Amino acid sequence: MYSCKPIRKILALIVITLFLSLSSTSFAAVAVPDVAATDAAGVERAKAGMALYKANCTSCHAIDRKVVGPALAGVWDRWESEAKLVAWVQNSSKLIASGDAYANKVFNENNKSVMSAFPQLTAEQVMDILIYVKNPGVAEPAKAATSTDAGATAGGAENKGASAWYIWALVAFLVVLALLLWTVTSKLDKAVREKAGEVVEEIPLAKKVFSNKTFKVLMLIGSILLVFNIFGGAIDLGRSQGYAPDQPIKFSHALHVGQNKIECQYCHTGVEKSKHASIPGTQICMNCHKYVQQGPKYGKDEIAKIYDYAGWDVDKQKFTQAPKNIEWVKIHNLPDHVYFNHSQHVKVGGVKCQTCHGKVEEYEVMKQFAPLSMGWCINCHRQTEVKFAENKYYSVFQKYQDELKKGTKSKVTVEDIGGTECQKCHY
Repeated sequence: MYSCKPIRKILALIVITLFLSLSSTSFAAVAVPDVAATDAAGVERAKAGMALYKANCTSCHAIDRKVVGPALAGVWDRWESEAKLVAWVQNSSKLIASGDAYANKVFNENNKSVMSAFPQLTAEQVMDILIYVKNPGVAEPAKAATSTDAGATAGGAENKGASAWYIWALVAFLVVLALLLWTVTSKLDKAVREKAGEVVEEIPLAKKVFSNKTFKVLMLIGSILLVFNIFGGAIDLGRSQGYAPDQPIKFSHALHVGQNKIECQYCHTGVEKSKHASIPGTQICMNCHKYVQQGPKYGKDEIAKIYDYAGWDVDKQKFTQAPKNIEWVKIHNLPDHVYFNHSQHVKVGGVKCQTCHGKVEEYEVMKQFAPLSMGWCINCHRQTEVKFAENKYYSVFQKYQDELKKGTKSKVTVEDIGGTECQKCHY
């Protein structure tokens, strides 16, 4: 007797196949390319995405772990279309209200926390962010070497002073060794001459030493080196080049400036408008660390110190105590009679922070990079060209403006406008 079971099985397989194909069509993953280091256009999009990500996303998201919101790695696979993902970023509340199933699922899974709206971001910019999130190593390939290089640089500066003492200790050892060898050879020579029948006059050791030509030359060289060392030490009094003290909270400039690309001016708010660069208060730290509760190197320990100073209760997610000042150890110290204005150098002169402070973006531990001596400052003023172009601050120097236009003067240095006059820097 004929059976319909084989036909039913075939029809069932066809229906299942059609269902799966339709499902895959309607819920296709967002296509985000893997960018190779040689793909110039992709690298540029990744770099643009990195800037957008750091400006808009880092307060709530990390790529590889949950912060306030979920980790962003793999987000392109979780949304059914690029249009919906863009709509979620631009206005998540609107997409949730529309009844979208996946949008509501994300909303409920994250304790019904509403994601901030970013209507200013275009669809292309959202995709740039995703390209960066999927290819972070392409946008910042040198990140991994930062802390190691910084440590090597800081270590070299710290050991600079110690190495000078090693050299002097070695010189002293060699001098003592030379005296011992000279004494031994003198006695052996005396014994040989006496054995040969010669009468050897006993000369006091002190007379032998001070009458020896080699000793006189060594004394002269040693005296010169001693004088240089005394003058060098006197000149360096009060200077702290390479000084890298322990701070109450371990703060890595390599992480914040180098890796996370936070501008110096974000924390040092006075650098463009005041004599002082200003040390950031806990409120600036808390702008990020309300959400970023764990660091990549020290975990939660150092951030917990920030919470203690700020009076922030992690469990209650609010400030419960009055803030306390963080007693940072000052690194860069100028004498009281020296005047220095940050805004004049940074805002008017366009001097980069690294000129005086070194490659801060590589420092795991902050240190004094330059000697900050008068000679160092004077040399900088003699060599640094003043940026006259489109700078109204220097419009009063009409003579130099005319000479630059005529070509009779190729550049104007800080020295030309009085940068080496005593009263410019000394009260």
